[in-house]
Amino acid sequence: MLFLSPWMLLGLAGISIPVLIHLVRKQAAKPVDWGAMRFLFDTVAIRRRKMEWEDLLLMAARCLLLALVALAVARPFVPPDSRIPWMFVLPAGLLGVALVAGSFVVSSGKWRWMIRLGGLLLLLGAAGLVWFEEVLNLKRFEATGRRDVALVIDASSSMELRRDGQTVFERAIEEARDLVRDAPRGTAFTVVLGGPAPVAVSATPLTHRADVLGLLDGLKPVGGTFRAHEALGVATLGLADGTNAAKEIVVFTDAQRHGWRLENPGAWESLEGAWEALPTEPKLLLRNLGGPSPFRNLMLGGMEFSREVVGTDRAVAIRVPIENTGSEAVTAGEVILEVDGKKVDGQPVGLLVAGQVETVEFRHRFRQSGPAVVTARMAVDDDLPGDDRVERVAVVRRSLSVLLVDGNPSGDFLDRATGYMALALAPKQMGGGVDGVDLMDPEVIPVSRLKAADLEGRDVVVLADVPRLPAGLAGELSRRVLDGAGLVIVAGPRCEPDFYNAWDGGGGAVVPVPLGDEKVSADGVSPASATFVHESLELFRTRSDLEDGLVRRWRSTGDPVEGAARGASLANGDTWVASRSYGRGRSLLVACALDARSGNLPARRSFVPLVHEWVTWAAGDEVDLNLDSAWSPRVAVGESRGGLRASYVKAKGKQVAVERVDPAIDFDWGDQSPARNLPRDQFSVEWRGRLVAPVTGTYRFEVEVDDDFEMVLGDAGRKRVSLGRHGLGEFKLEAGEPVPFSARYREESGEAFVRLFWIPPGGVRSLVPGTAFLPESSGEMSTLGVVDPQGVPRAAHLEQSGRGSALVIQGAAMPGIYRVDVGELGARWLPDWEGGSLPVAVEASPDESRFEAMTDDDLSLVSGRIDLVRVGSVDDVRAVWEGRGFGRGIWRLLALAGLVLFLLESVLSRWVSRSRRTAEDVHVEFGETTVWGGGHR
Repeated sequence: MLFLSPWMLLGLAGISIPVLIHLVRKQAAKPVDWGAMRFLFDTVAIRRRKMEWEDLLLMAARCLLLALVALAVARPFVPPDSRIPWMFVLPAGLLGVALVAGSFVVSSGKWRWMIRLGGLLLLLGAAGLVWFEEVLNLKRFEATGRRDVALVIDASSSMELRRDGQTVFERAIEEARDLVRDAPRGTAFTVVLGGPAPVAVSATPLTHRADVLGLLDGLKPVGGTFRAHEALGVATLGLADGTNAAKEIVVFTDAQRHGWRLENPGAWESLEGAWEALPTEPKLLLRNLGGPSPFRNLMLGGMEFSREVVGTDRAVAIRVPIENTGSEAVTAGEVILEVDGKKVDGQPVGLLVAGQVETVEFRHRFRQSGPAVVTARMAVDDDLPGDDRVERVAVVRRSLSVLLVDGNPSGDFLDRATGYMALALAPKQMGGGVDGVDLMDPEVIPVSRLKAADLEGRDVVVLADVPRLPAGLAGELSRRVLDGAGLVIVAGPRCEPDFYNAWDGGGGAVVPVPLGDEKVSADGVSPASATFVHESLELFRTRSDLEDGLVRRWRSTGDPVEGAARGASLANGDTWVASRSYGRGRSLLVACALDARSGNLPARRSFVPLVHEWVTWAAGDEVDLNLDSAWSPRVAVGESRGGLRASYVKAKGKQVAVERVDPAIDFDWGDQSPARNLPRDQFSVEWRGRLVAPVTGTYRFEVEVDDDFEMVLGDAGRKRVSLGRHGLGEFKLEAGEPVPFSARYREESGEAFVRLFWIPPGGVRSLVPGTAFLPESSGEMSTLGVVDPQGVPRAAHLEQSGRGSALVIQGAAMPGIYRVDVGELGARWLPDWEGGSLPVAVEASPDESRFEAMTDDDLSLVSGRIDLVRVGSVDDVRAVWEGRGFGRGIWRLLALAGLVLFLLESVLSRWVSRSRRTAEDVHVEFGETTVWGGGHR
């Protein structure tokens, strides 16, 4: 507890006035001997103790009243995060005043000095604690002329709450401007705009006030979540660039709890360490502008599409949940659906009480393929307009190219492995496409006629009871799955487990689960809908006839491989469906054939939609244009893996016929062409990239080749070999250090294959995996134009890494739609699109709309790691800079206590006065006769 006007404490000298009056009156009373008084001595002695207690209470009350008045005039306050509780200091001081004052009316000398000594000790203790806190306060808020200050402005969605005609964000900017205008000369400011990805608005600390005010005037709320911890990190970097000794960070926020990482104390420990590394540890001044009370808000909580792949063939259901995140009932009105800025539908929504969630469902058929911006919005009068709108980008497909590879092509059509699946995927089977348009474009090829060129441009490849694939085709197919194609494996009786279990591409095992022997049951087993956890089976968990179907022949399986999961089981517990993500593609396995030999599933009404769901799920891993808020949001548009950039050239020409990223050097083309537009013979391949060793040590490289191969690794010379198995030498590599790598293969005639092996330190001979390579950049690093949701131009570029190609939008991401001018590049990334302006949606976190204020426990967690000061106004910040104290004033409490004590003292005085008048009215009875007879003689 400290005082804003400590000199007014001199008024405590007035406490002596009642004491002096008491002493003066006591000394003015002169004793008069009167013989008759001896008759009253006994009565007075009985009342002496009661009168002494009455005088003590009156003296204490009057002195306390004067002490309360003097303390209130001195304007006491409690500093923020005070270590000395005022609820102890103030009562101790007042009790000391009461004891010292009361001691002057105690008649017993022993008790008088004991009470007086106790009161003096309490007064000295209280004064000492006040002095000690004053010293701590001066050390904490030392006045200095020059300082570095980082102004962190919360620009999250909740700061757009409007109160008293202005938003909380506008109020924060106004207070920040006042602070800059009144700052001492020499103060250097860094401005940080806090949001999902905080950004330092000023590159260096600024001392010119006009420049700082100009930056503040240009700030706008960005929406999303205020990531406070990251914003403090950016502010710390700004303070590190400053040259002044004193350093403070002033955060203007509504104290929304979400985004402060309070669930992770370790994050605050790391921030504490960063602050301790500065020449002077900064203080965090937290200006809480207050949250909404009451809170009226409706939120559009996202958008879901009923189909994994959205096509132009039929309408798709679009579901938008609406949630009342406030504390009052609100009427939503109409929810409007827009596609590319045009209204296509609207649904009325009634009253929603606090906590209620409703889902609005629209149905819309997209007419044009390519990326489409789908917007749902509502015109409602609530506190947060930013969450009354939700936007997503849907990638609309004109068709899916599905290749059905038949492993049992003999016999009648329906006896073939692909017969029923081909019928299910053929047009008109799902009610038919509208206006002659159908999403599925299936083609059936017998496995004996399958070539590598047949895999090009396929969205999904279905291997229906295929025994095995040639090594070259298996490698080509795994590479295409890595690049984003879908693979469905129907494991019928002809499948050879040895092949599938050993099928390993650049992303690991291709098949989700190892295959075992075939099982046969004459009675058959049914799929168990209770085990349907796979996304493609969501429609069939209830009200489907799949449980009425019987499977009489199926494959046993082992445990899922790493990254895979079991999606459904048969009634006997055996696996029926399993899947995994494989690079940018997906792999799905069905453990039984889908023909009449293996059961009656094709006769179920659910069979046709089931096949469609499997195929659309496998093809569903398109380029994701809906991103979370982050710094420099990125869209994965290329191979999500390692590998080598490969250039395929005809031997008689110099022009590159095919350029791609190969996952590894593991090819067996046989007598087939390695790619479309290339001959079977007379071609060459050049691979470029970097090799990253997993462990440090000496590696031995070997190659199996037909015809010629040469390799260059690091600074070593070129190694050339021909025809057969050859060693390429030993190389010492450091773990995690990329080494330049290049290789060249030439095919003249006949068989064509090449495989690159290594023997790691302490390991065995194995193919060099694709994860050990980083492909060389394609050179497409030109800057692309971007327009952000606020209409501000930005830049984007293509980035190549071990995780593949990515479109990187520079700068902090704010929720909304970004428009990237990708030109013809878009045609490479998105099927059925010619390119142009690519929309990218950055999503806002729904937690920002569920306002939860920080608690005292949360602030205690922060203050336990860093020097946190809670300020209530800009004046409090000025007080810190000027070395003055500030805090929560308690003078009103003292004034109220003084008023109450004044009334109690009046009542007590009147009671004592009446009591003593009653006691003084003593009736003395002398009798009717004279006792003394001394006058008679």
